[in-house]
This record gives sequence, C-alpha cells and structure tokens, in this order.
Amino acid sequence: MIFEEKLKSEHLEIKKTLEKYTAGEIKIPDVKKVTTKYGIYNTRDGRFMARVRQVGGEFSLNKIKVIADIMDKNDVSFAHVSTRDSIQLQGVPASRLYEVVRECTENGMPFKGGGGNAYRNPLVSPLSGISNENIFDVRPYAIQTDLFMQGFEKAFDLGRKFKISFSSEAEDYGRTAVNDLGFLAKVIDGQKGFLVYTGGGMGRSPEIGKVLFDFLPANECIRVSAAMIEVFHDHGERTNRSKARLRFLVNQMGFKEFQKLFYEYYNKIEIPEKYKNFFKKNYENLINSLNRSSNKNIQTEDFENWKKSALKESIFKDVFSVRLFIGGGNFSSDDLKNLAFILEKTGCPFVRLTTEQDLYIPLVHKNFLPELYLMIKRDLNNQGAADLKFKDHIVTCIGASLCGIGLLDSQIIGKSISDKIEELFDKYPEYRGDLYTQIIDGVRVSGCSSSCAVNQISPLGFMGVKKMVDGVVTDCLQVFIGGRIDSEMQTLSKTHPDKFVTVEKAPEFVFSLLEAYILKLKNGETLSFKEYMQNYKY
Repeated sequence: MIFEEKLKSEHLEIKKTLEKYTAGEIKIPDVKKVTTKYGIYNTRDGRFMARVRQVGGEFSLNKIKVIADIMDKNDVSFAHVSTRDSIQLQGVPASRLYEVVRECTENGMPFKGGGGNAYRNPLVSPLSGISNENIFDVRPYAIQTDLFMQGFEKAFDLGRKFKISFSSEAEDYGRTAVNDLGFLAKVIDGQKGFLVYTGGGMGRSPEIGKVLFDFLPANECIRVSAAMIEVFHDHGERTNRSKARLRFLVNQMGFKEFQKLFYEYYNKIEIPEKYKNFFKKNYENLINSLNRSSNKNIQTEDFENWKKSALKESIFKDVFSVRLFIGGGNFSSDDLKNLAFILEKTGCPFVRLTTEQDLYIPLVHKNFLPELYLMIKRDLNNQGAADLKFKDHIVTCIGASLCGIGLLDSQIIGKSISDKIEELFDKYPEYRGDLYTQIIDGVRVSGCSSSCAVNQISPLGFMGVKKMVDGVVTDCLQVFIGGRIDSEMQTLSKTHPDKFVTVEKAPEFVFSLLEAYILKLKNGETLSFKEYMQNYKY
C-alpha cells in the first residue's frame, strides 16, 4: 500500500511537470529530469515515447487489449517492440502522457525503471519454462528480483543505468554475458543455481562480463542484485557519463579488488523472506485450455518453410512455441487487436517479446497450427508475420527520425538492406526456410554508438557514423563481424575504425557477403551463418 501511494505521488509529479511544459513554463531538459527514470523521452516528432515494461516481456491477452485501447484513446502513433522486453508507445502527445502512464500502471504495467540512471527492466530469455532447451524456469527469480527492486530506493538513484538479465538455457538467449549483472541457469547435483556474470555491456567500450559466481544457489539472486546495486550506487562514477557504467568501475579497480568490495556488501545485506517465494507458473493448466482442433489441411512449401522457421519445440507433448515475425517491431492499435483475437482463438493467454523485436505465442497445440498459420497471414499481414519475407525484418533501433541521440535513420537503412536480401533469396529460394531466422537475427543496424540493435555481438552488425569520403561528410556504417554469445563462445564483434561502408553501398555489401555464404553451402559446406562470420575477413 505504501509503495502504491508513493507511485501515485510520483505520477502526479509527472502530471505537474507536463502541465508546465505544455503551458510553456519549462523546457524539455526540465521535463527529462522527471520523466527519464520512467522510460519516458521526448522524440524528434515533437511528441514522447513511453516505455511499457513487463518483466521478461510477458504481456497477457488482457494487457494487449488494454494497450490497444489506450493507444486509441490517447492518439498514440504506434507501439514498438524494443530489443529489451518492453513495448514502446511512440508518438504520445504531451497532453495525453499522464493518462497513458496512469492507465498502464493501474492495469499492472508500470513505467518505473524504464529508463534513466536507474535499474532497468530485467531481460529474460523468451521461452523460459517452456522451451525444450530449458534448464529451469528463471522467470520466477526475475519477477521476485524486480518486485524487491521496485521498493529499493538506491536502485533508482544511480550514476548510470543498470541492466540485469536471466537466461534459462545454456545458449544464453537472455545475453547474460553482456549485462551489468547476468544470471545463467545451472543445475549441480539437482540444485538450481546460476552462473553469474558482472561488468558486461554494450555501447561505448563494450565488454564481456566476468564470472562473479561459478555457481550461486538460485534463491540468492536478489541478495546478489541488491548488493551489486549498492556497490554501484556508492562507488560508481557520477560526473563523467561516458565512464559511468559498472564495467568501468570493474576495470578501474581490477576484478579481484572489485570482488572484495562486492563481498563486503554481499555479506552485510539481508533480503526479507517475503521476496523469496519463487512461484512456479502452472503451464499444465494453460495447456489444457489450448485449442486442439483445426478444419484446415495445408500442404504447401510456404507452410513447411514457415514451420521450419517459426516453430520451437516445447517441453510439453504436442505443444509448440510459435514465433511471429513483426516487421520493424511495430504495431498499430488495430494490429494489437488482431493479435488479441489470434490469442483468443489459439487459447494461449499471453505472448512473450523477443530481443529480435518479434514475439512468441509460447503455447500452441500442434493440431491448431494450420488454422493459426492462416490467421496470422490474414490478421497480421501488415507485419509480414508468417510470410518469411526479409523486407523490414532486419533488427534495427528506432532510428534518428525519432530518437534524440540517433545519428542515422537505421530503420530506413535496415529496410534498404532487407530489400536487397530479399532479392538474394529470390535468386536462391531453396535456402529461404533454412536460413531465414539466422539472417534476420544475425544482421543488425544501430543508428549510433549506443548499440540498441545489439550490433556489437551479432554475426554481422552495423553502426551509424559520419565519415569524410572524398572530402565530403558522408553517412556511413561501421562494420562489426563475428559476434557470438552462446554455449560455445562469448565474444564481441570485431571492428576497426577504417572498416566501414557508405550507407548507399551497404545493401550491395550485404548481398555479396551473403551470396558468398550461400555458395559455400551449395558447395557442400555445413556451417551456420554465425560460424561463417567468425572467420570472415573484411
């Protein structure tokens, strides 16, 4: 109750600030001082972006309906799936922003921790508890960690942002190795625990995290998180923003000294028992409610390719997780209503976002797959959710047309690259089904050095830069090669200041690179795209 009252008070502060702004009494810098820790930022279209956060990116059917309704009532331009488990409401008028915050929060979708120099929304691998790669379900641990943090004041008074991630699979789909604090599921002698990384991160001076614990009992994750927040709060840089992330403190002190400091805090902190109830989600009840019938029988190559690309096996008999490929990661309110309709027909009451700006319907009975495929093609046609087309499906950040710190418009660049990739697979159609997800997940474009599209750990990544070319300042892309985070390897992409292509030439560069890869496959070589890129010489 105290927490809820405090939240209402904070929201009223947002309301008063925005009223002053719309009245012309204060400027944007004054607004940002209040709104950024809620993930609310002004955008270059004169409106605002509001980041709706849910731990692990799980949005229920009801919440999807609520968001669509809020978008309609408040003149919100579109919803955008971020690369970090949030839905960003883009184009929110300043006069409607408080109502958006209030309604979302009242419906269980808070904003606190969405941005600013604060603890951020925990990232969770999207099919935790469901995928057949699952070690154990880490979502309950992420949820309880977030619950504790929401009332932990130091977590929202930091020198820079602090990101936590949880992965339930050895392949590290939550990218724990490149977060400030990462928990990778591990079981020893039947005991659940985590391999714990710290000091990882992307953006300026990226780092792979160091191993803080080779094995941490799972119920200690909140204690470790709170202790690390306190270390960062008390000792992190607060004046030089470019050196203020946790990884800089780790490097400055040296890892051994940093560990000593951490243990001083860790040994003193205690977590109330009420936060240690890690409730397991009852998936069996959900499975019983799935639609198990379809009067459709599809026998086409497109359907088979879709199944090859979109389906992941679950730990439950005859149940699959289905990936929806969302062009640009963008939804209109009508698109969200269509998504809600599809969920109702499927019988799965929630979706989970992916770091590739797509989403999963995590539980679908195999008998319903033909029906679902046709519904997706019809009702999410705007997104190309089942077409296996490359157009608009390369991962990009939101880009400089909206982002205040963006350098280049990455979405336009991504579109031109994806159009060229489409030409390539028209030339080699027999590889579309096998390579589709590898390519759309493995080619990424960030409009600036912040690496919001995660280009610094991708097989092939690009970062927007300005370069002198023939005496003219030119829009260019710095090239990143061979990044990989999985069970076999944790390595950043390789790059060099002189390794860049102009924006104009980037599509042809990607076309040629991918064609060379396909020709290797045609010659009988068996290697994944990320394996190919690790040995690529540019």
